[in-house]
Amino acid sequence: MTRRSVDVTIRPVQPADLDVLVDIYVSSARHHARIDPDWFHVPEPDAVRERLERFASGTGGVDAYVGAIVDGHLVGSATVAIADKPHPGNMGRHLDVAEIGVAVLEEWRGRGVGTSLIRHLEAWAAERGVEWLILEVADANPRATRLYERLGYELDRRRLRRRLRPPDAG
Repeated sequence: MTRRSVDVTIRPVQPADLDVLVDIYVSSARHHARIDPDWFHVPEPDAVRERLERFASGTGGVDAYVGAIVDGHLVGSATVAIADKPHPGNMGRHLDVAEIGVAVLEEWRGRGVGTSLIRHLEAWAAERGVEWLILEVADANPRATRLYERLGYELDRRRLRRRLRPPDAG
């Protein structure tokens, strides 16, 4: 099924957005828990609310937190966090790097909302002298991988994992 692209407005999140921001995050968590239940889970909404309140207040480790508005409704959100430069003793180059995170309500995925959020964050970061944007995407999420690759992101390393104990029961 081909979905029609929509007109998206990006703006900073506001305190009044918090309930919908929690819904967006939980929607994204459900999606991720379905595709990779060994790595992801759906957190309790109250815990999500506390975390997102910190993001929105500027105390949660992100430098920008924006929402995507379609027809007057908040349907997606994104964050960007500018990383500290590596220590001079680190072998990595001393780059200006920022990490982005994107979440879109399930019914709005595939309609240009994620693209609009990412392009907005790219412009925001470039204005602040960021050289590289990075993000993580699960191998189990090929749809997101295709989006990021279409936007010019490329694989630069692999992250391997190994379970050392069974998941907690409960």
